[in-house]
Amino acid sequence: MRQLRRGASAALLLIMPAVALAEETAPSDARSGVQQTMGGGPSDQDLARLSLEELAMVEVTSVSRRPEALADAAAAVFVISAEDIRRSGATSLPEVLRLAPNLNVQRVNASDYAISARGFNGYETSNKLLVLVDGRSIYSTLHSGVFWDAYSLTLQNIERIEVISGPGGALYGANAMNGVINIITRSAADTQGTLISVGAGSDDATYAIRHGGNLGGAGAWRAYLSGHVRGESQSLTGLGANDDAEGTRAGARADWAVGENRLTLLADVFDNQVTVNEDLLGTETHVRGGNVLGRWTRPLAGGELQVQAYFDHFERDEPGSLEESDTWDLSVQHAMDFGRHQLVLGAGHRVIDSRFTTAPGGAFLSPPERTLTLTNLFVQDQVALREGLTLTLGAKFEDNSFSGQEFLPNVRLAWQRPGGDLLWGAVSRASRTPNRIERDLILPGFLEPGDFRSERLTAYELGYRANPTPRMSFSINAFYNVYDDLRTVSITPATIFPLMFSNHGEATTWGVETWGSYDISPAWRLSAGISTLTKDYDASTPDDISGLVSIGDDPDYQMLLRSQHELTDAVELDVRLRAVGDLATVDSYVEADMRLGWRLTDQLELSLTGRNLIEDRRVETGDPVRARAFGRSVFGALQVRF
Repeated sequence: MRQLRRGASAALLLIMPAVALAEETAPSDARSGVQQTMGGGPSDQDLARLSLEELAMVEVTSVSRRPEALADAAAAVFVISAEDIRRSGATSLPEVLRLAPNLNVQRVNASDYAISARGFNGYETSNKLLVLVDGRSIYSTLHSGVFWDAYSLTLQNIERIEVISGPGGALYGANAMNGVINIITRSAADTQGTLISVGAGSDDATYAIRHGGNLGGAGAWRAYLSGHVRGESQSLTGLGANDDAEGTRAGARADWAVGENRLTLLADVFDNQVTVNEDLLGTETHVRGGNVLGRWTRPLAGGELQVQAYFDHFERDEPGSLEESDTWDLSVQHAMDFGRHQLVLGAGHRVIDSRFTTAPGGAFLSPPERTLTLTNLFVQDQVALREGLTLTLGAKFEDNSFSGQEFLPNVRLAWQRPGGDLLWGAVSRASRTPNRIERDLILPGFLEPGDFRSERLTAYELGYRANPTPRMSFSINAFYNVYDDLRTVSITPATIFPLMFSNHGEATTWGVETWGSYDISPAWRLSAGISTLTKDYDASTPDDISGLVSIGDDPDYQMLLRSQHELTDAVELDVRLRAVGDLATVDSYVEADMRLGWRLTDQLELSLTGRNLIEDRRVETGDPVRARAFGRSVFGALQVRF
């Protein structure tokens, strides 16, 4: 019943570091041929050789839902490449996301995390960030967040992660309120041959096995199996927290071409055993699921048509409750150019069958089963006003089961100087729609469903991106956000109880996000990032007894520093420092991670990673019930491919 406890506590108010799983590959003639057929992306070795100027031209797709160079993207977007992932030494997706300076990552316990962009972080409150895996949403309609303990993705299969801070409602709809994380996995053409990776350390163990081949010269396929064991964290008194976890994931992907048609089919299944540890008793929970996704792309009318459909099943079984959801999603998109205009048109429909049953006598959802629908239409037009000056107008219209119709517009203006510098500004509207807990949760005599509506945001952004020299690049972004109708908890007049979720909260936030890189030499790159956040809100509104707890618990600042050094042709050293400001009840901290990698051959690599090297014990969240401590750890890994 952890999900209901999540909602009830809001009414009143993961993954120990581990190791480098390298993916250095020697391209074969067969693989190169498939890449030419399918348009496969660069290998890790290619990315490792890219200069900062070349990295600025790496294609991203999340900002405009069409390919464009990173240097041309008028948004606060940070890209985590496959090479960054390999050299991070991370063994879980949330730990990889620490590389993005525009995200705040708070580890709650061995498997749970709270992750947000531009505020509102916390296990109960990080509900304004949309996360996609190959275009498939993993955003939960039960609590408006992501169950990070369920998404133990195989990191070796990820091509890149595009992290956008700022609203994305005009293209991605409601719930892309404060940002979008778009995880893009590799084409099967880029994963030919066999890869075996194993690792173990003081806290965790991981393995991954992958094999890929050709489909008669017209395409490629791969299949994989991976697993993990997460050691327990520590209670705040230093004892074991009984929250260890383990899991297995398997899947396959095929990409092929038939004439002008490009087809993709992929599927995944997973089975994780995690632990509910609010009471430190180690109550086991099983998290299972699977998905299948198909995508068809072809040229049409001077542009490109894409049709995508997926089915996703998710199940969480813990003592006292069972959650199940089945999602069917169909989307169509057409990107085309004519004259000075670059148009993207699209539509989609999603059906979610949600079921949540609990043992008698406690909190429950009424009704226990719901069928939720989401229908959308969107359009975006990038207009070249003159050389280097582009106006972007976009809007999305949505209709959903809980809040009805939503209109989410966006206006952006970008000026690119002849030298390549990009100055941009934007005004956007975004929203977060109600979830099942906010609409259906009942605690008899204490909490009853209310008429909770969508939370709303008006965002103002200004950004600048530049490569002033071939050895330096940077991006700086400022934002000012105005939030209305935030979640509050109201009393019943005269009787006080039952309580109800309501929309009486207001807040403004502002801050700056900046990051950049400098090549000291061809073998040594330094990268740094800093983000600041200021929040202004009234926690004493008479219509809210929660103290506006939905505003979250965020640090005022976060600083990251990373060094990537090729000591020799075969040895690489990565050092990462992060400094995070105070939370309401948690002191600021400075922490360091270090990874040493040896490429014994083009096919064999060893690595040793140390995490949390500065402090004996560290707490990252102010959650009074779930907060756990983490200490130093070491992890060794071996990877071979042939």
